[in-house]
Amino acid sequence: MNLNSEQLAQGLQTIVGEDHVHTDLFERINYADTSLPYDVEQGDLPDCVVQPANAQEISEVLRYANEHEIPVTTYGSGTSLIFGTKPKHRGITLSTERLISLEIDEDHQWFECGAGIKTGQVIKELGKLGYFLPIQTQIGSSIGGAVSINTLGHLTDNIFGRPVNNVLALEVVLPTGEIIETGSKCLRRAAGWDLARIFVGSEGILGVITKVRMVLIPMPETVDAVGFFKTVEEIGHVVGLMYKKKLPLPMDGEFVGEKACKVGYEALELDFPEGAIAITRSMGRTKEEAKENAQEIVKLFKSAGATESFILEDPEIAEKVWRVRENAMRWGQEKGLKGYLAIEVNPALPRLAEAMTELTHITEGRNDLIGQTEAYLYGHVGSDSLHCLFAFPYSWSTEKMKQVVDEIWNLEKELQLKYDGVGGDWGWLPHRVPFFREKYGETSYELIKKMKQLFDPNNILNRGNVEGEV
Repeated sequence: MNLNSEQLAQGLQTIVGEDHVHTDLFERINYADTSLPYDVEQGDLPDCVVQPANAQEISEVLRYANEHEIPVTTYGSGTSLIFGTKPKHRGITLSTERLISLEIDEDHQWFECGAGIKTGQVIKELGKLGYFLPIQTQIGSSIGGAVSINTLGHLTDNIFGRPVNNVLALEVVLPTGEIIETGSKCLRRAAGWDLARIFVGSEGILGVITKVRMVLIPMPETVDAVGFFKTVEEIGHVVGLMYKKKLPLPMDGEFVGEKACKVGYEALELDFPEGAIAITRSMGRTKEEAKENAQEIVKLFKSAGATESFILEDPEIAEKVWRVRENAMRWGQEKGLKGYLAIEVNPALPRLAEAMTELTHITEGRNDLIGQTEAYLYGHVGSDSLHCLFAFPYSWSTEKMKQVVDEIWNLEKELQLKYDGVGGDWGWLPHRVPFFREKYGETSYELIKKMKQLFDPNNILNRGNVEGEV
């Protein structure tokens, strides 16, 4: 960068206005913070935070950045779990938070929104008209962020598909400042070349998504069910049976391991059997159809050894059951275990139960720092996605936390390779680059680097993510 911070701020103010350029320490920390267990460090802070209002302003910011060789890191809502929004080379953090337009067109049967709007707001507005958003990430995440990593959150892949299956068109600003539009206003996506599919899932390295147009999906009727099992391994076998028996798959579902269940039951004052639980949300065009599908799941749970299984008729009990996982940290907090980091493992279906068992006992008999943590297992029924949250004393030094973070990430890589997993719903960049290279080889990795170079010859946008810098 050939400008100092004051010159940088002044240049950006001419593009977006003085009120939307921030150089104070608080804002720079706020837009660099991550889900890492230790505090953000000085070297991770951007020099400046800019909040453009539209694609044209973003275009001008990126042209300015190219002219002065300034790295630009995009920031949607800061909910990335693999630290893609953390600046690796200071420079500019470009927030999309002002891109919050929303148009719902029932005649065309699509909706179009700004990339910065939160998924929770879109879910709310679509729901008023009887439509459903096939992206169920945390409600504070942005649509642009979800589309850029092609995540659907907790939903079952085989039912709604991923965003790439439902995105009709995009508006994108290329790293060099050009603005392009993809797709059309009709419901049929193009066969052959469809540029939208290049940007969906590219994790922000090829351009800044500014608008998203997605197909409208009618809101299904739903019914929840729960099954209680002695171990998570039994749940792993049940998920495989659910597919083999060709049952109507639940649109959403969770499982919670034994230790996490114990914490959740205590926190929510639930008198449920000890062990692990599986929670499912079946869907249908009518409530009756949804209930029939849920009853099929209950029958399966019972036949597979559940100690108890039933449909969740009471809305208050249903809400508490879904919240069991959220309270898994209470026990840890009471013992001073406030630092934490989670991993995501996506085993091939035949090895799901085996992976669940290994993760249940993952801290036992270890001589590394992972052996000094508390592990809580939970995940998604239907999409066979396993999460293990490692909690450790917040009193640990930053260096010790960094060491355990490295150990945990390496463990995730080893488990993904062992169980034929993929990157799951969090994306690849930056911290999963070593896993990608080992799983798919250097030729595949070099292809991504060459695409990045083609779209971004000065390596301005999200510099360091493809390189695997954390």
